[in-house]
Amino acid sequence: MTKMQKNKPYRITANTLAILPKFDIEYASTIIEMSDQLVRKEKPIDIIKENCLHYGASYEGRRASIIYHLDFQQKTPIPISPEQEIYSFPSKSPAAEDCSWLFVHGITEIKEERGLTAVYLVNGEKLVTGISVHILREQWRRAGVCQLMLRLDSF
Repeated sequence: MTKMQKNKPYRITANTLAILPKFDIEYASTIIEMSDQLVRKEKPIDIIKENCLHYGASYEGRRASIIYHLDFQQKTPIPISPEQEIYSFPSKSPAAEDCSWLFVHGITEIKEERGLTAVYLVNGEKLVTGISVHILREQWRRAGVCQLMLRLDSF
């Protein structure tokens, strides 16, 4: 069941699995959680940016740090809250209207099915996209590298 959340900002947690664009007159995002789906008026990138600030640093600062340390200049993975092990990555350029944000901890598998890409989430849901398997797997891998580097504090 899809629920609308009230005016307070959406808080990304370990229950957040994906934030998808929603092309609707009233809503701009669908948020997939472990046991729920929510719709929000804010665009996915705006939810990501607000949560970066909430958890201690700007989106731009987190992005710049990852670029500096790992040289992931395009479709840069974002450590939303390294302390809580919450890392996200964009499916395509974050400036694209149809960019989805996936969370490292929320994915079990990415594979090709009937010429499309299926992203299997830990809650059993499947997201289907036209983005290539190779690109999404590489994005997932890069976000995992980001997570590992920050966890090991090996900068």
